[in-house]
Amino acid sequence: MPSRPCALSDIDCLRPTRLLKSDVFRFAALFAFLFLVFTGILLVTVLWIVQGTQRAALMSANDADIATVANGFLDEGVPEAVEVVKQRLGTASSFSRSLRPDSYMAIEDEQGRQLAGNLPQLPRTLGVFTTRVAASVILGRGVEVTTGVYLFVGRDTAQLIDTRERILRAFFWVVPGAIGIAVIGGLLLGVRFMRRIDAVAATCKGIIAGRLDERIPLMGREDEWDRLAGAINEMLNRISALLENLRQVSSDVAHDLRTPLTRMRNRLEEARSKSTRISEYSAAVDTAIDDTDQLLAMFSALLRISQVEAGTRLSTFSRVPLRGVLENIFQMYLPVAEDYRHSLTLNCQKDIGIRGDAELLTQMFSNLIENAIRHTREGTQIQILLKSDGNLATASIIDNGPGIDPSEHEKVLRRFYRVSGSRSAAGHGLGLALVAAIAQLHQAKLTLSNADPGLRVDITFPIERLE
Repeated sequence: MPSRPCALSDIDCLRPTRLLKSDVFRFAALFAFLFLVFTGILLVTVLWIVQGTQRAALMSANDADIATVANGFLDEGVPEAVEVVKQRLGTASSFSRSLRPDSYMAIEDEQGRQLAGNLPQLPRTLGVFTTRVAASVILGRGVEVTTGVYLFVGRDTAQLIDTRERILRAFFWVVPGAIGIAVIGGLLLGVRFMRRIDAVAATCKGIIAGRLDERIPLMGREDEWDRLAGAINEMLNRISALLENLRQVSSDVAHDLRTPLTRMRNRLEEARSKSTRISEYSAAVDTAIDDTDQLLAMFSALLRISQVEAGTRLSTFSRVPLRGVLENIFQMYLPVAEDYRHSLTLNCQKDIGIRGDAELLTQMFSNLIENAIRHTREGTQIQILLKSDGNLATASIIDNGPGIDPSEHEKVLRRFYRVSGSRSAAGHGLGLALVAAIAQLHQAKLTLSNADPGLRVDITFPIERLE
């Protein structure tokens, strides 16, 4: 089996055309595009918030200066308002400058003459506006301190412009890097994805070519790929087992049919060449009919096993009282056991409900009890037990007969397999195969073990709880 997930060469896995066509790379490209779109939206939002906050801070400082000048006017009129402007700008003789170098103020009289300030003559615009002074853009507010007296207070917006440029530069470096990481991640994921797909494809091609033992390698990460590979491998194991069972059945059927058909032909040939009376012909025909009945019985058993394994009876499943099934079988086989001089006993703890088919369950337990009666010596004790443990119920058929060698416990569940001690007895070796098929249909665990002496057969069912 391959030890690495890529069944093809690394060059093949890394071909650009394969990478670009892979769904993983397409998804990575889609997410990179979506990331770019949402990053653009985030950039606009951040700029709007930051610029709005800074602009509000500038206007708050401007409004505070306007309020100071207005208070001076209210105290002593226009001369005091002019004096406050000079004080703020540091042009008054007894006061130092109290505004930042990027602050601007201007106060004009009714004729438009500037009474104080560090700005050229401005249009008498009221409200918030921007104006350009040399290379600076000034954001400020124009108001009338009183009728005809115009005041403008503003701040340089260089800090706003600098902040915007820094944010744009940061996004300029971050966005291409993130897109590059997304593309590289898409390429790496695409290579990994294709390697795992190639491993699955190579395994399927190997199975098509007849290498039925090939399985998809597991990486040991227990991720979704390992879970998928494990499920596929289990399916392949089941298919392989069914094919092996089919081959075995085909071989066994051919072997088991050859003997009775050969015997039948020889008897008919002998009757045709040697028989001279009607009674002799009748005896030959009767024998042939008996052989034919055995063959039909064998085919009926095979057909029933196939139907059970196909799960065609699942639709008939309902809640079945297991104790009732075992009690019916006990009553049915008690006279048979007495005829064979066996002891048959029943011990059921309580009634236990399971989900299943009552007819198939009766067939399964009947086969087990018939085997115990027919293949043990006189005086054998046969027990039917039923007990529960948590969510599980176990029905057991136990005898103290010769038992079965542990090496043959698995083999006797196969079709047509018969232990050496029972080859001379009637039957085709299909009884326990039918038992195994019915147990599997009911999701029950079938276990054969030694009873020291004898054989113990345990069948463990999941209990169906009443709602």
